[in-house]
Amino acid sequence: MLVGARDVFAIVGMQEFFYDQVLSDLRSIELALYLSVLGVGSFLTGYLISVVKKTTGGNGEDGWMPDNLNQGHINYFYYLLAGISVGAFVMYIYAAESYVYNRGRAL
Repeated sequence: MLVGARDVFAIVGMQEFFYDQVLSDLRSIELALYLSVLGVGSFLTGYLISVVKKTTGGNGEDGWMPDNLNQGHINYFYYLLAGISVGAFVMYIYAAESYVYNRGRAL
C-alpha cells in the first residue's frame, strides 16, 4: 500500500512538473520524459543490487544478500540505501534552490 501511494504521488508530481515546465513545443513528449525517469530508476536499482552482490560476496562468502537472508547482512544494504537517499536529498535541495521556474503559463 505504501509503495502504491509513493508511485501515485511521484507519478502525478512528475507529470505536473514536466507539463508545467517543459517548453510548449515539447509537451507531446512529456509523458515519455517522466516515464523514462522511472525506467532509468529501475535499471539503476537492479545494477546496484548486482554490484552489492558481487562486491560483498566474494571468495565463497555469502555477502550481504545471500539466498538465505538469515545468513546475510541485509541491514548493511539498507544502511547503504539510507546513505544514498541522504546524498540524493542533498542534491535535490541544491537543485530545487537553484532551479529557475518557467513562468510562461498563466495561472
